[in-house]
Amino acid sequence: MRKTALIPVFLSILLLASCGERKDDGPSLGPALRLVAGDVGAFNASVRVQYSLCREIVLSVTDFTGAEVFSETSGGLTPEAAGNTLGFLITGLRPNHTYSVTATGYSGDREGSATLEITTTRGPSGLYAWEQRRSSAPSFPDITIITRGQHNPNPPLWTKERFLSHVLFRDSDGKSFWFFDAFLCLDGYDGLTGRALSVSPNAHAADKAGWERLAEFFLGEGGALELLDDAVDDAAAAVGSAPPAPRYIVMAMPDPIMLEYFADKNSSTTYWGAFDDGTVPDFSRASDQVRAASWYIDLCRSLFNERGYRNLELAGFYIISEELHLAPSFYSGTGLGYSAADTWNYEYKHWETVIPEIASYLHGCNEGLYWIPYFLAPGHRVWKQLGLDMAWMQPNHYWDTANQHPMATAVTAMKNYRLSMELEFEYSMVEAVMKDGRTGPDGSGNPTFTYADIPALRDRFREYMTAFKDAGWYGVRPIALYSGTDALNQLATSPEAGDRDIYNELGHFITDSSLKK
Repeated sequence: MRKTALIPVFLSILLLASCGERKDDGPSLGPALRLVAGDVGAFNASVRVQYSLCREIVLSVTDFTGAEVFSETSGGLTPEAAGNTLGFLITGLRPNHTYSVTATGYSGDREGSATLEITTTRGPSGLYAWEQRRSSAPSFPDITIITRGQHNPNPPLWTKERFLSHVLFRDSDGKSFWFFDAFLCLDGYDGLTGRALSVSPNAHAADKAGWERLAEFFLGEGGALELLDDAVDDAAAAVGSAPPAPRYIVMAMPDPIMLEYFADKNSSTTYWGAFDDGTVPDFSRASDQVRAASWYIDLCRSLFNERGYRNLELAGFYIISEELHLAPSFYSGTGLGYSAADTWNYEYKHWETVIPEIASYLHGCNEGLYWIPYFLAPGHRVWKQLGLDMAWMQPNHYWDTANQHPMATAVTAMKNYRLSMELEFEYSMVEAVMKDGRTGPDGSGNPTFTYADIPALRDRFREYMTAFKDAGWYGVRPIALYSGTDALNQLATSPEAGDRDIYNELGHFITDSSLKK
């Protein structure tokens, strides 16, 4: 649950600064209170009561009919105290409802009160058990990207053993550690049709069935996450204890792409399919794009609940597009300047409307919204203003054969806009893979890297870890890892000493962080 300038939380405050009786010959000595709203979500809200001269404070919340829906009393206060603050968490609220909050303070025979109106945010019809246990979106120290890889199946499917290399780190001394805390389930294409799940200028946009296939691959019966759940059980046996927290899952959320063929501005905007009530959305309307995204979120939440995983917990959703072009008016509202690159084709995307609405909906579920833009991608400066919970930047330095992505430039951008870092490598760094003479792609997909490039690629990868520490972020900011389709597992299972060495470096870099404690 988060409060941002973009979430429609409407507040009106009536403050009775000195609420006790007043005598003609002197000032009142009665209680004085002031109510201040904190985070307001779909089901919960936090408020602070600033008070003086109170022995007891009663907080009461009523709905528009006047019926009381919440009440809490805090006693044992020191009446002589002045300028103190008391926090309350109001629960049991409903989405899109306005409530009246009244704080009444008592001191002997005197009392004072203050009132506040809050309007809860848009949200789902109800919360699942794991969401009810939380009061906001969870945070985690690290996340590893698990790509579906169906459009380029090498290897074709996830196995428990492949997952285990992301769950469990066995170091060079044979000790076992819990590895990554969170797992990003991602693909950019529908594996059956090849249609795009994110905005791509020359691609055919995926329809509802493609969205469903993405969810089913990970969350369906017999899906990939059941194997991950089993891998966590195996890791617990190796470590000798259960994980310190659930292993968090972040699901990729397909873009509600306006145009069936983005390059053709006259192509269909009603291609996606129909909702369960038969309504066909028109993605030229931001409201229909938001509804489709909310439908997908609820589909994944429902599937996750059906599976009843033992070790996993749904943390939220991920924006697949690695660049977010926004309207000039949005940038003007933030006080930041912008270029043509920042606003390219924004009128065919509606991100400045869609993303805050999606974030608001997710926060109503106590779920988060996450993003990893590429190097200096449009939108990276305003991720917080859009309502996102966490964001990392891709330095893209691993593939940087022409020095177009200097690490220092990426670090400066991360510092300025409070992003964290994604570590990056692929199979081109793995001796056991490259020794058969194959090539690895550069940043444009060209077959550039060979076995002889492995030392340089490893040095480049180590620059990520060094830069992260030099910036003072180690043990402070969360970190993400992209390792292609299977490169982390290839390092973990490699017989080559060099592969094992860099795997050991990476493993300790992740597991030694104080954020894991």
